[in-house]
Amino acid sequence: MSERPQLSPALGLVRDRISGPPPRPKTTAPAHVTTAAADDDEPEKPSEERGAAEVKPKKAARPKASSASTGGMKRTTISIPQRLAASMRERLQGDRRVSQIQFILNAIESNAHQLGELVAKERPLAPTTGGLFPDPSTGRKAIEERTTINFDTTEANLKVIDSLVEKHGAESRSQLIRAALRAVLAD
Repeated sequence: MSERPQLSPALGLVRDRISGPPPRPKTTAPAHVTTAAADDDEPEKPSEERGAAEVKPKKAARPKASSASTGGMKRTTISIPQRLAASMRERLQGDRRVSQIQFILNAIESNAHQLGELVAKERPLAPTTGGLFPDPSTGRKAIEERTTINFDTTEANLKVIDSLVEKHGAESRSQLIRAALRAVLAD
């Protein structure tokens, strides 16, 4: 066998040529910085553990999210059958000017006079009573695969939907919206 010639070392791979990261620059202790809160007149005093030079400034309090910061918008999620969602998407494809939330709100508004009846149709079948068991079991409706829809709307719109849920005895926003969508999409 012939002997291979020695290759020159690759830069950065030879241990004696690799230098570690450059040393960190030495920093001096920061000057005493204080930020006084509106209700705090005294600056933060150094703790005995840290020493006089290591006083950390107070962070400004982060404002909590409010209606004003989100523009009064809230995100909500509803659960509707996949076939109903597909029908709604088909209808929305025909009219690109209407958003999904606008379509949902229009469906509720156009059926406001009959929401009570529509919600009653959405309720599960009447419970059956058994002789042996004290708790009645509810009847089973046709099983529909569901999908969730997320949307943003104003807090005022959600309050109106919630009041309609309460007024018409719906179990949830989803049930009320399903009832309204079924009525609109059945046309």
